Amino acid sequence: MSGDQDEMHRFRHDLANPLAALLAETQLLLLNEASLDSETVRGLREIEALSRRMRDMLAATEPPA
Repeated sequence: MSGDQDEMHRFRHDLANPLAALLAETQLLLLNEASLDSETVRGLREIEALSRRMRDMLAATEPPA
């Protein structure tokens, strides 16, 4: 792997881990959706959708196998 590829791999890894945690925490909060007000649920759903979008964008930067 070249230096640029190594750097990009680290960059993806450094972003993917906290992003996965953010998505997991959001999903855990949504498990108790019935106890949350509609504005909070709406906000959590937006965070979930944007997190998934960012995850997909990161996956698209993976080099072909």
